[in-house]
This record gives sequence, structure tokens and C-alpha cells, in this order.
Amino acid sequence: MRDYHVYRMNWRERFLCIGITFVLSGMVSWLFYRSFWGMLSLPVFCVPVRKAVRESLMRKRRQEMLFHFREMLQMASAAVKAGYAMENAFVQAQEEFVKLYGAHTVMAEEFGNINRQAAWNIPLEKLLEDLAERSGIEEIISFTQVFAFAKRSGGDFMKIFNRTVDKIRQKAEVKREIETVMASKRMEMNLMNLMPFGILFYVGATSPEFLEPLYGNWLGAVIMTACLAAYGAAYLIGRRIVEISV
Repeated sequence: MRDYHVYRMNWRERFLCIGITFVLSGMVSWLFYRSFWGMLSLPVFCVPVRKAVRESLMRKRRQEMLFHFREMLQMASAAVKAGYAMENAFVQAQEEFVKLYGAHTVMAEEFGNINRQAAWNIPLEKLLEDLAERSGIEEIISFTQVFAFAKRSGGDFMKIFNRTVDKIRQKAEVKREIETVMASKRMEMNLMNLMPFGILFYVGATSPEFLEPLYGNWLGAVIMTACLAAYGAAYLIGRRIVEISV
């Protein structure tokens, strides 16, 4: 079973990290030092670029998983209201989900496994609890806790299930709206991060005499290194500001 607390990049994503690292190192070597030796900064960028790309891909996967989980629950809730038993409702929901989103999404595969194991008389609540533990997504964990409690305690299980699905849907929609706003703020921050490089490129291309004293001597290298360090600190602060957990 897959552990969604970690993200394993495929070869395309690895090549993306390598490409970004080479571009950053090339920009630093030319804009800050005008020297091929600036490419020695390559290892410095390798780890943070890889970490940033992995976190971005993981965030995207978690958002997709939550959205698809919400869709699957709504389909299961509709099947329950139509008179299906709970296990059959999840089978019906998976079939409808595959028609809309395809069979290769994370939730299509997960619920396919859940339905196959449920057919072997493994309790549905245990299968959902396993998915919640591996996903680490708060909404999925909350749903499975309520689902397991309702199934063990008896009472009007169908009513509790439908009410819980509605609560999860509302919470997921609010979270999706917040993430949309935060995505635009992250885009603004990324554009601002490019501004120092753009300014250096523009000045170096139009008025190279202004920057010439900073290149080819140790004092200029120290000043540019200090500027680069200040830029890096500002980037980390800005990233911490926009990385709000919702």
C-alpha cells in the first residue's frame, strides 16, 4: 500500500529538478559573478530545488485526493439514498467515479482496492481507516473516525453517514477556496522573486559600466555574495509567509 506522507518523483519530475537547478546556477554565475566558476553553486541549489518541487507536487496531490474523496463520498451518499447497502454504494460510486475521472487517479485505485477487499468480508471501516492513516489528510481521517463510530454504535447509521458527507463537502469546498487564494499569492511571490534577476539583467545589458566594478575582484565578489545571501533569506521568509496550512 502506498504511503502518501512521502512523494516519490518520477523521471520527468527528476529532470525538471535538474533543469531548474542548472538554470538557477547559470543565472547566479553570470548575473552575480560573470564567471564560469559561479557554476560551483550548483550543489547549493540542488537540495532546496528538489525539496521545493517535491512539496509543490505533494500539495497538488493532496488537493486532488481530497477533491476526489469528496466526489466519491457524494456519489456513495447518492447511492445510499437510492437504496443501496453501504458496501454496494461504494462499488456503485467507484464505477461512476471512473466514468468521470478515469481509472488511474489515486482515489479510483484506492477505492478499487477497498471494494475488492470488502468483497472478501474485510470490514469497510477498517479499510477506510487504513486509507486515512496512509493519506494523512485531516478530512479523510475525520470522516473515517465518524464512520467507524457510527457503524459500531448503531443508531441511524445512514442519516449519520449522509450528514457527515455533507460536512466533509462543505469543509473541503472552503479549503479549496482558501487554496485558490493562496495559489495566486504564491504566484505573486514567484514573480517578485524573479525581479532581482530581471533588474541585474536589465542593468547589465543596458548600462554594464554601473556593474563592472563588482566583477573580477574579491571585494565585488564579497558584495554580490552578501546580496545573494540577503536575497535567499528574503525568499525563505516570503515562502514561509505564503505556506499557510489550511
